[in-house]
Amino acid sequence: MAANKWDLLPYNRVPSVAMEIYKDKFLKHDEERFNEFLGQVKEGKAKITAGALLPHRIINSLRDGDGWEDRLLKSLRDRHGGRVAELQWKRMVDDLKKEGSLRNCMAVCDVSGSMRGIPMEVSVALGILVSELSEDPWKGKLITFSKRPELQNVEGDNLKSKTKFVENMYSDMNTDFQKVFDRILEVAVEGNLKPEQMIKRLFVFSDMEFDQASLNPWETDYQSIVRKYTKKGYGSVVPQIVFWNLRESIATPVMAKQEGVALLSGFSKNLIKLFLNNDGDINPEIIMEAAISRKEYQKLVVID
Repeated sequence: MAANKWDLLPYNRVPSVAMEIYKDKFLKHDEERFNEFLGQVKEGKAKITAGALLPHRIINSLRDGDGWEDRLLKSLRDRHGGRVAELQWKRMVDDLKKEGSLRNCMAVCDVSGSMRGIPMEVSVALGILVSELSEDPWKGKLITFSKRPELQNVEGDNLKSKTKFVENMYSDMNTDFQKVFDRILEVAVEGNLKPEQMIKRLFVFSDMEFDQASLNPWETDYQSIVRKYTKKGYGSVVPQIVFWNLRESIATPVMAKQEGVALLSGFSKNLIKLFLNNDGDINPEIIMEAAISRKEYQKLVVID
């Protein structure tokens, strides 16, 4: 790149983060060959890297800048339909599907005004990702963060339009979790689903604390939820809530546990990776093991 020898760049070997950073340069200086590479990826004749790229970074790369150069590059992006982001997203989804990650899960996405910034990007990205990894009848669906929560089909024919759709979904300042569980139960009963097809985890992405976000006391709600699910034959598979406060910026995530719900406060790239690599199951032991398994700790020994 420094020598301006764009025609020699091996695009199939460009790391995912570098692809995100430099794709506009590739479009500007080597549009024809870069376009040919993207076409080959779409046809399955070449591969694009996505391993180190996090979901919300892909979403962020679809946003347009304000300068004249940004507007010039936007016209190039529009011509190519945001294909780099689309193809990286598809690669990530395909890889996670092969691992069976986040199957039969559901997301409740808070997209209220207070979520602006990284929390909004993470909420939208993980919400769409969870919806695409689930199986029917949950596939392609989210639940709105509302006093009157709705099971919402994610509309759009590409990642950018899906992102805009989710960002524009209605959100309240809190949600009625009992109604969220009622709606999930209705779908299961109407579809005569087997217990193993029930939603196993309900992820709530917000910038609030759990007690603030819940319309009613959780202990009361949970007892009622378990009774309803037991009556319909799903008492052994009541979904667990994983409530993630994305706004809290403390250095170390705080985990707490109530009956039927895991509470997580804090956000970092490592937490996103743990979330994706552990099927959404995040607990204090997993966080601790991930922290002490880093390379810099491997040479430490305990002398007794």
